[in-house]
Amino acid sequence: MTVENRILPPGTRLMGTHKKTTYLCEVVQTPEGETRFQLEDGQRFTSPSSAGKAVMNGVSCNGWRFWSLAGEDRATTVHVLPAERLAKVTTATRKARQIKKLPNQKGVPEGETRWFCSACMKGFLLPAGQNPAACPDGHPWNVEDALAASG
Repeated sequence: MTVENRILPPGTRLMGTHKKTTYLCEVVQTPEGETRFQLEDGQRFTSPSSAGKAVMNGVSCNGWRFWSLAGEDRATTVHVLPAERLAKVTTATRKARQIKKLPNQKGVPEGETRWFCSACMKGFLLPAGQNPAACPDGHPWNVEDALAASG
């Protein structure tokens, strides 16, 4: 789970995962009283973002999102939409096509058209000029797509 309380006392252990490898980082305090983020190899950074960037081989990241408190289960992280975005999602829906005519009709018998259903990931044939209301497995032509409308 992302770090939400950004005031971390010295000794706080953080963990982050990159390319299936888990990295540890500890919040330490310098003799001058400044907070640093120290990786297992001893490298120290002034921010969690720069520590995350070092772990990710120079790829910038938001350190507050990359690191989580060690011991927390990242699999339980839930992304919560802000209230104004949630309102848009629940009120603005649109139809999204899940059955599409394939642009490549090579090898299709004459008088037929090849279609593809993104719900079951299968192609099927229909007589030319006929638009399907559903695929052979019963998935409809259009579905409500609230997230696409939230943009």
